[in-house]
Amino acid sequence: MDITWDVAHARLSHDRMLHVAGALISMRPETVTLGGGEPLAVPGLFEIVDLFREAGIDVVLRTSGKQLHPSMVRTLLESCTRIEVCAMSFTHAMHALRLLDIGATKLDTHAAFGLDATGIRRGFDRLEEFCATTAFELPNLAFIAFSESIGPDHAQYLQSLAPQSVRVTVETADTSVVRAS
Repeated sequence: MDITWDVAHARLSHDRMLHVAGALISMRPETVTLGGGEPLAVPGLFEIVDLFREAGIDVVLRTSGKQLHPSMVRTLLESCTRIEVCAMSFTHAMHALRLLDIGATKLDTHAAFGLDATGIRRGFDRLEEFCATTAFELPNLAFIAFSESIGPDHAQYLQSLAPQSVRVTVETADTSVVRAS
């Protein structure tokens, strides 16, 4: 079982967050995804992540990258299983991906991280540049996720531009189409 916790929009007190985390841990999920708004702005987030990790639960972080500070990078890469940087604001997303890539270079093992463009409503024109250029500048980039809203032909075109080492998925209503790396 996987659980998604909208931790940022919930705006819970620290004690209430600890209570909810304990309840989620008791459900024994394989993975907890922390998202909703900007989870990195939530006070006590790293303590919550540690609780899940200590319980043997994988943590996925969904972030815009807007609140990512260089001092957070190592902790996130070491404590999360996956970091999904949403492309809603390309400027923030690119900054976050670059910070994560620099941090990953300094670690033996780290979270898989990449660009989540599944919810993108604007900036379609920047996806081509990202796949053709920027993705090659991020040697530790693990994935790029698109949605079917960009159209199957354009999705295939973007997949062809991306580095072969990057896992490219196109999320559809029923399934994911994956290019094996």
